[in-house]
Amino acid sequence: METKSRYANKTPKELIPIAVRYFNKYIKLRDSENGKFKCISCGQIKPIDQFNAGHYMASTYSPTRFDPLNVSGQCIACNCHKHGNLIFYRKGLIEKIGLEAVERLEVIARMRHKWDRYTLIEIIETYKQKIKEL
Repeated sequence: METKSRYANKTPKELIPIAVRYFNKYIKLRDSENGKFKCISCGQIKPIDQFNAGHYMASTYSPTRFDPLNVSGQCIACNCHKHGNLIFYRKGLIEKIGLEAVERLEVIARMRHKWDRYTLIEIIETYKQKIKEL
C-alpha cells in the first residue's frame, strides 16, 4: 500500500500518462529482443529507436487502451505516417493472437469506458511488476 500512497492525490487525468508510460515500456520490452523488433503491420525488423507501442483499436477512450492483446510493437512509419497501417496490423494480429481474440477486441473497443483512479493505480502497479519480471 505504501507505493500506492504516492498516487493518493492524483486525478485519473494525471494517472493516465503514468499508466501509459509503464504499459508502453512493458510492450517495448515484451516485443523486442537484442535492440530490434518486428513491426506488427509491415513485418520489417527495425531498430528499437523506431519502436512505437501501436494500438490496433484506437486508445483514447477505449477499454482496450491497456489491453496487451490490443497493443504490439509497431514501427513509426506504420503507426504515425500510415495512421496505424490497420489492414496489415489486423492481419498480423490475427497471426499473433487469432481471429476470435481480434474480433473480441473489436467489440470491446466500441464500449463506453471511463477510467477511475483505482483501476489506473492497479494498471501502474501491475505493469511496474511485469517490467521487473521481464
